[in-house]
Amino acid sequence: MAERFVLSLIRRSLKKIHEEISRKNEDFWDEPCGSQLARFLGVKDASEASLLKFDQWYLDFYPYLEKHISFTKLNGLNVLEVGLGYGTVAQRLVEHGAVYSGLDIALGPVKMVRHRIKQIKLEGNVMQGSILQPPFPDQSFDAIVAIGCLHHTGDLQLAIDECYKLLKPGGSLIFMVYYAYSYRRWIQNTSATLKYLLREIFGDRGVVEKADAKQRSAYDINLKSEAAPHTDWISKKSLRNYCKKFSQCEMSLENIDQATPFKSRERAELLKTIWPKLMGLDLYVKATR
Repeated sequence: MAERFVLSLIRRSLKKIHEEISRKNEDFWDEPCGSQLARFLGVKDASEASLLKFDQWYLDFYPYLEKHISFTKLNGLNVLEVGLGYGTVAQRLVEHGAVYSGLDIALGPVKMVRHRIKQIKLEGNVMQGSILQPPFPDQSFDAIVAIGCLHHTGDLQLAIDECYKLLKPGGSLIFMVYYAYSYRRWIQNTSATLKYLLREIFGDRGVVEKADAKQRSAYDINLKSEAAPHTDWISKKSLRNYCKKFSQCEMSLENIDQATPFKSRERAELLKTIWPKLMGLDLYVKATR
């Protein structure tokens, strides 16, 4: 009896935490991720020409993206994208023939992707909602794509578990989260990274403990220079534990910038070095149900 009562209290507490983070995320991400890039590129509208300019820059900047998302192989499959941003991935999925569904916590990205799909005269089902409480039946999708989204939900483990339930047997979750042992984390947050390493050495599995705004702003800010409400970083070992329900889990590190200690080198050159694979910023995963 006492155990059930404690579990009930824990569930209610977690629900309140999720709801609070979701409210903050809904407000913050209403400005689609990529808005700063659009301003930098001089993209001032959502015409086909303007979005093409944005997409070309985006795909050139992340040349490894299509290695992880096999767009052509998703033709005819039921695909859910979680976290829509400026809609580059969404449009490519639709253009390559995926039976597309999109889900985002905020309305701004939903409107952007709906506009993109309508503008190119194709079809897709784009909804506002949370992956922590997804508005879809279990086993609805052949593939789920979530690039740079799940680590902002406030509960990375639950987000992965919900994706697992939404996948058909044999389906794949393709996602990216921030890596806990990247060169940036070691340089900018040495003590927090050491603490996390010690936790893992002694058997703990999970994400980096709650980060302050300064740590979060090193990864995501809006046009007002405000940090994202919540961000998680995780190691390969802990993420593999989070994905233990899946039959297979493949991981690789990507991404690097020209910050310390790489200021003197061009990013295109840095991407060809061993550093992104050793201590890259982003952890890409393909988990198969």
